[in-house]
Amino acid sequence: MSGLLVATPSEAFAARLTEAFGTEAGGVRRYWREGLCRGDADAAVLELTRSEPEVVALGPAIDPDEALRLVEAFDAQRPDVMVVLVAEPSIQLLERALRGGARDVVPPDASIGDLRQAFAAALEAARRRRGGLVAVDPTAPSRHVVCVIAPKGGTGKTTVSTNLAAGLAGHAPGEVVIVDLDFQFGDVAAALRLRPEHTFADVTRTPLSVDATTVKMFLTPSPLGLFALCAPEDPVDADAITPEHVRQVISMLAAEFRFVVLDTGSGLDDATLAALPLCTDIVTLTSTEVPSVRATRKEYELLDALGLTNQRRHFVVNRADAKVGLPVDEIEATVGAPADVTIPSSRSVPIAVNQGEPVITDRRSPAAAALGRLVSRFVPSAEPKVGLLRRAPKVKEVA
Repeated sequence: MSGLLVATPSEAFAARLTEAFGTEAGGVRRYWREGLCRGDADAAVLELTRSEPEVVALGPAIDPDEALRLVEAFDAQRPDVMVVLVAEPSIQLLERALRGGARDVVPPDASIGDLRQAFAAALEAARRRRGGLVAVDPTAPSRHVVCVIAPKGGTGKTTVSTNLAAGLAGHAPGEVVIVDLDFQFGDVAAALRLRPEHTFADVTRTPLSVDATTVKMFLTPSPLGLFALCAPEDPVDADAITPEHVRQVISMLAAEFRFVVLDTGSGLDDATLAALPLCTDIVTLTSTEVPSVRATRKEYELLDALGLTNQRRHFVVNRADAKVGLPVDEIEATVGAPADVTIPSSRSVPIAVNQGEPVITDRRSPAAAALGRLVSRFVPSAEPKVGLLRRAPKVKEVA
């Protein structure tokens, strides 16, 4: 581990950064060869990471477009390495750099103190991220990124997602976050009776460096003991959210929270497809109507075709005792998978939805008992703790 690597033709800047850090943080090394940034970006990333640096500074005296190509390549190939762009800052450059995956943009003439502060923060962020990506504590509770999907609308997907998150929060208060990936018409905020001051769209607009601390600023706490990253209030704002944003945010939250629950739009849209490879678990939901069941079978086939076979799957049939539609055994035969959880119809569900209270908090509801069984698939050693409301803890600060 070599700490800081400076990729720049400027010996003077490398000397100033060395002055800021001395021999701390594993030292500062400068690497440069002519044409480094103009060739194959993936090959350049491999070349720059041979010594396994924690932070790479790109610039100064590098063409910004060439540097940004490298930023994106680092984000795709080596997300454990933090990249700081050293260039004259502007709003446009800052936006492009952060969206590309850079940690920060630092002016070349920054003071020694400012250089030290910026790169110290980048080193700390690199260590947190690297720890989240590769460190495994066999004694720690397992972590889950759970994506709830349904090929058809009207199946109760948001109800299942929010109740799953609420049930998990009963076992692990403060360690659960739900993310609304239905960016145009998401209802997580309404389902949990939240009034978010910030939404996912704010992640794309912030001038700050996007890291775990920044993302936590946009979370909304719930009295249930969980947090929510809500969908934009204006559907137009959804256009600015890219699959790269989705991957970046989920990766950061997965390193900070024990449970990340993803509520999605109908079908497999771009946001869902970006999220699924990062998931440990997939909850597939269907109702008993024939179109929903057939679409669920196709969805299972598509997941297999996309190679998404390593995630643990949970098949849930909602409104399983409906007097119309297929019986559960025929649904299982059509989809080709056994139903892990069947949720009965219950008058308490629409009442809870209209009140913005998860039905899992109602011990008298048969639907709550079924949802508790879904929760127990993730915390099998614990007794269900439905019916308990908790004061939301403060968002955890990153040291």
